[in-house]
Amino acid sequence: MGHILVLSGAGRYADGIHDFDATSEAVSQILTERGHQVEVRRSEPEALDHLADADLLIVNTGGGDPEEEWDYIPQWSRAHNKILEHHEAGKPILGLHTACNTFCDWDLWPSILGGKWVLGVSGHPERSYAVFEPMPEAADHPILRGVEQVMVYDERYCDLEISPLATPLLFHETGEEFHTMCWVMGNSVVYDGLGHSSRSYYSASRRQLLCNEVSWLLNWKRREASSAARVNPESQQA
Repeated sequence: MGHILVLSGAGRYADGIHDFDATSEAVSQILTERGHQVEVRRSEPEALDHLADADLLIVNTGGGDPEEEWDYIPQWSRAHNKILEHHEAGKPILGLHTACNTFCDWDLWPSILGGKWVLGVSGHPERSYAVFEPMPEAADHPILRGVEQVMVYDERYCDLEISPLATPLLFHETGEEFHTMCWVMGNSVVYDGLGHSSRSYYSASRRQLLCNEVSWLLNWKRREASSAARVNPESQQA
């Protein structure tokens, strides 16, 4: 079980489309029921003051007001650096839904997350009941254990810009094209494009996906140790 900090969209990283309070509460309830200690904090710079105490950061924030200029704010620059320190320490991050379109004033965020929403290119059809399926080459990934498909009322993001270093996990077919909706970046970052509203979390398969993501991310130390042992087997013998 882990200590999880959910950064929930507000102020600079809120928007007029998403009810971040409701979706963050849904995430918190699901994970608390699984035995995790969950703290939800609205996205103000001081929300990340004690990030070092968290085992996992969940980013559930948005793109702000597109009409506003992204002025430099020293307090947010320091907060972004706390996220960077968390990431560089190998500690895990889960980005939900509009996490691909948040922190627009921080150039490093897309490379950490493994992708981004591109204005004028990315989009989605109207919300509907939809089916998301495992990528065939990722069907055996632990995050997809017990998830044959995700059936949920949600949005289907299309044409996101995804790093070639990311490992796609989940896709949907829209307009006779396949679009990645969930991926893993490295050993400690997952992006999950589902979660437009709290209604998304009514779906049992969507909740299973979320819990699998969190479990996998919280096991980062074990994966890191296993990887190190494979690279340097002599250290095991020593």
